[in-house]
Amino acid sequence: MLAHKVHRYITTKKLLNRGEKILIALSGGRDSVALLYLLHELAPAWEWDLVAGHVNHGLRPGADNRESDLCRKITQELGIPLVEGKLTIPEKGNLEQIARELRYELLATWAKEKECTVIVTAHHLDDQAETILYRLLKGSGLRGLQGIHPAVQNLRRPLLGITRQEIDTYCLTRGILFAEDQSNQDESFTRNHIRYTLLPFLKGTGFPNVSFHLAKLSESATHMYHALEMYIQEDLNSLFTPHPVGFEMDLKTWRRLDENRQMLLLKEFFVRMDSHKSHVSWETLQQLAAFLRESEKGRSFEIDSNRKWIVETTSVIITSGIDTGKITLWQPGKTIQWTSWFRLTWETASVPKTWEVNPWEEYFADDLIHIKVYIRGWKPGDRIEPWGEGKHLVSDLLKDASVPAMIRPHYPVVVVNDDILWIPGIRRSKEYPVLPTSTSCVKLTGILKKEYYDKVKQKFNH
Repeated sequence: MLAHKVHRYITTKKLLNRGEKILIALSGGRDSVALLYLLHELAPAWEWDLVAGHVNHGLRPGADNRESDLCRKITQELGIPLVEGKLTIPEKGNLEQIARELRYELLATWAKEKECTVIVTAHHLDDQAETILYRLLKGSGLRGLQGIHPAVQNLRRPLLGITRQEIDTYCLTRGILFAEDQSNQDESFTRNHIRYTLLPFLKGTGFPNVSFHLAKLSESATHMYHALEMYIQEDLNSLFTPHPVGFEMDLKTWRRLDENRQMLLLKEFFVRMDSHKSHVSWETLQQLAAFLRESEKGRSFEIDSNRKWIVETTSVIITSGIDTGKITLWQPGKTIQWTSWFRLTWETASVPKTWEVNPWEEYFADDLIHIKVYIRGWKPGDRIEPWGEGKHLVSDLLKDASVPAMIRPHYPVVVVNDDILWIPGIRRSKEYPVLPTSTSCVKLTGILKKEYYDKVKQKFNH
């Protein structure tokens, strides 16, 4: 019996415990309905408390409503409580991915509300085979070949050892009703093309057990990756240390490793430690590795506008924690949060009776109200002309003020007609002075997140 096979899989993989309260993701399709019936069969022996959760995606109004009606009917017949909700999915972007993320968010919310310890989904062995084949064709590495995991956090997949054919037979012999999603037949979707064309072709041309073999490949990759995982993490911990702007890598140690190990650790850094979590291609990793093997102090490799690898004498500084503000029109009276670490305020103020030197607070003539004022990042070649002095390169003033090299490209300047009016905290220009006859003026204030800045300065021994 299929229920016994599922029972053995749950026991072998230690997926569920006796007496647990379980939320079953129920779409109304064949696989999830079969899962509901199978767990209902096993519940008395395991003393489970079952709850079903149905998400109406709202993408196919007629079909979605029929599926919702069917879920209500089935759960009522089985005496299983049902929670349900409807999603509002944005029209832009990858609808399938967005719907999946929103669905899991809703299921997690229900699990918490209903005090369920786990959420179970109906992924099965053929889903696993399709996933592995898809990733093979896309050029996945060892991590990707692990495929769908039976248990991730509080998510469980007790049907991963069961084939689609076994589920079909189970539903047929028991007369179980389920809904057919017609979009699953649309072979313009790559996964459907693999399911309905590629895998049947392989099974009919000498590989009848291809799904089992692909699932075994996934299991082997998982065992191999887990065996490597501890050593990989030890290497990452010894090579990469936190830095105020991201990470610092021990370049001397990295260069002593063989090239295969170098590439593996770079790839794992981006997967495990990089805050952006965006895909970095194998070609980019190869280019980065070649750069790190040969480059001298001062050279940098740019992954994107927010991520640079900058070579020091014996280490590499990896910037990932500095956000850059965009060019912003500064309206009178407005406070601008230019970045997470720099805020600027504009106030109308009385002319001070006594003037104190404070480069973080500067006073300008009221005329500034009628001029377009912008905040932007420093650019090479920028110059400012302070009172009683000739023009200075902004880059020289930033260096003289001990602004760390990591921060300089992101440091804000205030400009009028592309002339530098003020470098907050450092120097103002001679333009728009407050006259002795003035009764009011404009007060500009720069507020730096000091703890962030001080950490960077300390790291660079300023």
